[in-house]
Amino acid sequence: MVQVAENRTDIEGAIRSRTPHPSLNSYDVLAVAVDGARPVEGYADLLSARVGSVLDLNVKRSLLPDGDIDGWRITCRAYMGGPGEIFAEADSDRFTVSRP
Repeated sequence: MVQVAENRTDIEGAIRSRTPHPSLNSYDVLAVAVDGARPVEGYADLLSARVGSVLDLNVKRSLLPDGDIDGWRITCRAYMGGPGEIFAEADSDRFTVSRP
């Protein structure tokens, strides 16, 4: 099993699409075009290098509005939870999803 260093990065970007996570029933996967990122003090920063790219972000469905949110903006604290799995921190006060 691969262990990931404790990490957090504050990210923001535009939501390109939303699909149900293939194995986590209470999560959706958002394709996010990342246009900003900042390290979080005291944590490894594994996501700032992704600015300018699109990443798949796993988000608890209960945090998201219903319906189509393509084009909306997301700001959140995110972390690598394992190989290829990036999660939005659910209990962070940094989490917002808003219309453009």
